[in-house]
Amino acid sequence: MRRIKHLIYGIAALFLLMVVLGAFFTVNEMEQAVILQLGNPIRVIVGDRTPEQMADLQAWIDNNTPGVALSQGAGLYFKIPFLQQVEIFDNRILEYDDPPADVVTKDKKHIQVDCYARWRISNPLLFLRRVRTENGALSRLDDIIYSMIRQELGNSNLIQIVRSTNDPIGLGDYVRLVNNVTYADTLEDIEIDAEGEIRETIKLVRMVATQGRIAILERVTATCRLMAEDYGIYIVDVRIKRADLPEENQTAVFSRMMAERNRISNRYRAEGRRMSDVVIANTDLQVDSISANANRSALTIMGIADSTAAAIYAEAYNSYPDFYSFTRSLETLETVMGSASNIVVGTDGIFEYIISNPGDFQ
Repeated sequence: MRRIKHLIYGIAALFLLMVVLGAFFTVNEMEQAVILQLGNPIRVIVGDRTPEQMADLQAWIDNNTPGVALSQGAGLYFKIPFLQQVEIFDNRILEYDDPPADVVTKDKKHIQVDCYARWRISNPLLFLRRVRTENGALSRLDDIIYSMIRQELGNSNLIQIVRSTNDPIGLGDYVRLVNNVTYADTLEDIEIDAEGEIRETIKLVRMVATQGRIAILERVTATCRLMAEDYGIYIVDVRIKRADLPEENQTAVFSRMMAERNRISNRYRAEGRRMSDVVIANTDLQVDSISANANRSALTIMGIADSTAAAIYAEAYNSYPDFYSFTRSLETLETVMGSASNIVVGTDGIFEYIISNPGDFQ
């Protein structure tokens, strides 16, 4: 009999302990909760929220589930054991990251897009009703995010997707220093005019405000955020991790790009060689012309000088024949002697004038 009493007391104490322990639960800083009574919500406990967010959540509860209490903050809470249950949800920013998917761009390029998103549970009661678990939320996000990614990227060219800025391609701040610059929506090939000259026009790509990867992702985030509100989810942002060409197309695309760049570079080289030949030919022509004119001027000057010198010599000979014969003898003597210091000559011949008295030699 005593054993039966002890057993009954033990069972009662255990039951009382279970009731006491089951009446309290804790919600930490990383959690939020919904208290259910017989499957119906009676209280929502959220984590860190701004006053505006709390006001919006309270307004939603008043309009959709009147009578449900709203609490905020981590701590120790009470519930009726066995009658009420607690559903705990994560209050942190969560990650969405699925394998890459194939997307066709506006200019018919197939790319593998790997995107990710950051999200959190903004309305735990609505989240519980619509998706219940995080896996269910990821399934909904997969439908929302990838559908919007495909839609936005399908309306954009490849160059708009891979660029992270709206600045012009290539020159940056130097664009302001160039006068002859034109802008286009796509990269264009170099142009050659009718005479075969490369046009001095710089082709750049400048995105308008609604284009470029940043603008695309901002639109995707805003649309996905609006659609995810129906599931009690707030999407913080959506980003593209990678945007690659399919592996089977990369080799062909790279080869085509290399061939195109080689064709353009060869065209530049051919044009450069042609212009170099023109410059060299014009330079040689100018050099030959200048040299011929210089030679003609030199010969003209030399002829005039020789003529003048001959006239001077003739006039000097006619005026002073003796002095002229004397100077010519000295010049001849200088030529004959060279660097020798001594010479022996007779008194006859061309040197006779040198040893005679002035005026004696006729």
